[in-house]
Amino acid sequence: MAIIAKGHHHTASSTSRSKTSLSNIRLILLLLTSFLFGIAICSALFLWQAHLTDPSLTTLHHVNHIPINANINANDNANGISQPLPPKGGVRYHSLENQDASDSSSSSSSSILDGLKVLVTIASYDFMQLPHLEEVLDGFQDLCYAGSMVDVVVHTTVIYPVAVIDMLNDRMRCNNPSPKAGLTMTFILKPSSVRLHLVDFHRTMFYDRIDQYDLFVYTEDDIRITPTTIAAYLHETNRVQSLLGPVRSTDFNVGIVRYEYDFPENVVITDKTRHATENVTRVYWEHLGKPIFEKAVKRVHDPTLAPYYVSMNLHHQGMYLATPYQLKAWKDRKNCEFDRVRDRPSAKNNPSQPSEGTQRVWMSSQMLYGSKHCAVTQLLPVENFGQLTVLHLPNKNYRRVGKQGRLGG
Repeated sequence: MAIIAKGHHHTASSTSRSKTSLSNIRLILLLLTSFLFGIAICSALFLWQAHLTDPSLTTLHHVNHIPINANINANDNANGISQPLPPKGGVRYHSLENQDASDSSSSSSSSILDGLKVLVTIASYDFMQLPHLEEVLDGFQDLCYAGSMVDVVVHTTVIYPVAVIDMLNDRMRCNNPSPKAGLTMTFILKPSSVRLHLVDFHRTMFYDRIDQYDLFVYTEDDIRITPTTIAAYLHETNRVQSLLGPVRSTDFNVGIVRYEYDFPENVVITDKTRHATENVTRVYWEHLGKPIFEKAVKRVHDPTLAPYYVSMNLHHQGMYLATPYQLKAWKDRKNCEFDRVRDRPSAKNNPSQPSEGTQRVWMSSQMLYGSKHCAVTQLLPVENFGQLTVLHLPNKNYRRVGKQGRLGG
């Protein structure tokens, strides 16, 4: 019994020492883990502080917000008051036509939109189409995220409330980290008495800034333009130049075609009625003539371009795109004077009535494509036709086809 008791005492003492050793090991591991975790936390805080203070590490480049003071009473200036575009900071300007070899080699794999400098002007008379304008602005925000430097100028006759400006400031941020991408917005207030001539002001701005941008876009406030639209235009424009050479290429311009969706009338779409949209499709309401290749679409007479492009019989677009090279050529083109703003042609016996469309039709399309004026031929690519079609956001004009003798616009 005594031997057994002795042996039992020896076992309990060994077990106690083992437990003490394990506790020490656990304590050491715990302290080591805490030390490493503390180093990680300190490193994270140090990197975050450096991120905030070092401009070269920040992810926000050239993000400019809508100036609050863009809203100035029109009475201060009968010709309207403009808020100048924010400066570009350290952005290096270049043109698509004159990129140096180093830029070309370093960006050979980049998008055609990467670093593209675009000036967009939008005619938006009042708040009646504000929801559509927001969609239009979203398209140009997408263009910034695609890599472009985009300056948007909105010509309007109404003062935008501070609340709306703040909302747009929040919604229109472009956090593209590239130093070659960015988005600015400017509202230019004009007196309401300009009426339909609100569409005129973009033209002078284009020519005043012709050497500052790679692409110019004019549009009404209800046309959804996407990065695809811009990229397709540039691709086809470069293709035409390669086929014809720079000089002859200015006899042509890549155009667009607007479409709407033929949603059913007098139907409120709910979970119970959503089946009503199953047959909805795109409607090119301005080009419904049949047969198509006689009444709606016409062939391009130039034999070099004919295999690849067509033109529309009705060339109204509500917008247009142009490069600086084209704008300069159209300024000096016979019967064109594209830089000179003027009234739309009037009916011979009734000057108050237009003979070739309203002022907005004149400024967006007819002056450029009309055979009596600039006579530039509108081109639509056969293969990439869908990429140069744009949504007319109101989705209402297709219902007016054939009514009151007009297509609507």
